[in-house]
Amino acid sequence: MAQPVLDSMMKKGEEIFQNVSGKLLEKPAVAKALEAAMVGKSKVDEGVAMAFKRMNVQTRSEFRGLKARVENLESQVTELREAVERLSAKPKPTSRARKATRRA
Repeated sequence: MAQPVLDSMMKKGEEIFQNVSGKLLEKPAVAKALEAAMVGKSKVDEGVAMAFKRMNVQTRSEFRGLKARVENLESQVTELREAVERLSAKPKPTSRARKATRRA
């Protein structure tokens, strides 16, 4: 019962926010200030990225790549362990059986 009321309140809040933000953006000074803020944010982001690169700090995409490589290696190790276990579980032929197969 509380969910429909909450949904209705959120919808009205979104409508009010869109109205207010639309009216604000109609004013040239506000639009210009917002544009300047976006340019400033972009420059800060570039500066931070450059600083991280100089400090040899990995980016999010590099971490994702490394994570994928580690997961791939882990699956290969698991497969190799299973193969080793299968091979070690097979009964080993006795020395007589080995000699018999060599003679044949």
